[in-house]
Amino acid sequence: MATTAGNLPAPRKQRWWQKYRNQYILFAFVFVLPALINFAVFRYYPMFWAFRTSLWDYSLMRGFTEFVGIDHYVRAFTGDPRFWESMRATLYYVSGKVPLTIILALLLASFANQERRGMGVMRALIFVPVVTSFVVVAIVWGMVLNYNVGLMNAAIQSLGLPRIEFLTSPENVMPTIIGISLWKDVGYSVIIFVAGMRGISQEFYDAATVDGANVWQRFRYVTLPMLRRHLMFVSVISTLGAFQVFVPVYTLASQQRVAQVIVFYIYRLGFIFGEMGYASALSVILLVLLLLLSVVQIRILRSDDV
Repeated sequence: MATTAGNLPAPRKQRWWQKYRNQYILFAFVFVLPALINFAVFRYYPMFWAFRTSLWDYSLMRGFTEFVGIDHYVRAFTGDPRFWESMRATLYYVSGKVPLTIILALLLASFANQERRGMGVMRALIFVPVVTSFVVVAIVWGMVLNYNVGLMNAAIQSLGLPRIEFLTSPENVMPTIIGISLWKDVGYSVIIFVAGMRGISQEFYDAATVDGANVWQRFRYVTLPMLRRHLMFVSVISTLGAFQVFVPVYTLASQQRVAQVIVFYIYRLGFIFGEMGYASALSVILLVLLLLLSVVQIRILRSDDV
């Protein structure tokens, strides 16, 4: 008597699965192989090479000359005040950029999530700076904020106010760079938050309204808890990106010592002064710092209830 697939005995089902399981695994592996190659060649191998280089006296012209062990790391923590200056500049940038990114992105996402005519165009306009080259953005903002011929100072002067040294004053250069980076990057976080808000059921808001919750209370007790995982993602990604800021500093404030963040300092050490071994050691220190910060942020913001 013929039997259907659902009536096959367990041993025969198991043999059928074993017969085709390796083919399924191979088929899946072929799809992920390009990503694995990308990570191996462009991520993990450079990380290994940087760590190896950090243990040697190395330059691009002379290659590996002398094994120095952990001397570069000792120098960074005990004998290089410029390293700590660059870390302070980086922390200043991170402490300004990341919170403002999250706050502004939440506000813009709450606005862009409304069902009104033209909101699709509005969301696209918010996202346009994200896909624009940061080099182009920095150059354009540099012209707009120029002290002598910039459009911004021309508008300020037309109001009878004195010109502002946005990029040439040590007090103003870092807030200016934070503002430019915020304009460039906030759209990405907005899209993430809008996607999260679209996934929140309207029943939660209706129940909160019945209980007498106002707009702020609905946002505080419904929206924010439901966006916990999105907040975690945006916080981690924004922090990683802020610690690696380079383009606006290099393009607009390379002569301002207060704006020389850690990545810019590593670049100068490796490609201008030729201290590639020491620059690699600072890169490894930055990598470990970012890994620790990411783990801490994930543990703090992760919620098993959402």
